[in-house]
Amino acid sequence: MDIELDANIRTALLISTAVLVVFELLNMTGTLGSGDKLFLIDFLGIGSNEAFRPDTGFSTQDLIGFILAGIMGAVWFLSKEDDLDWEALLADDEEE
Repeated sequence: MDIELDANIRTALLISTAVLVVFELLNMTGTLGSGDKLFLIDFLGIGSNEAFRPDTGFSTQDLIGFILAGIMGAVWFLSKEDDLDWEALLADDEEE
């Protein structure tokens, strides 16, 4: 299965994946909120609870974040360019 993406899109995908994983790891431990965990749904105003709560650990938000990071990483990996055929390239030089 080949997915063709531009190099800039692949780079943005890789950086976004890394940022999401780092955010999830730091947020799970409460490092971002001085011991409290940031819940994005509540931070955006959709939820009814406070955005920062002392509920650290693994939650549904973390599960969705890691699944999303895995999908983005898989798309990045599957969109890699094919390797060059070095033997064919070197054979052309020998013929000249």
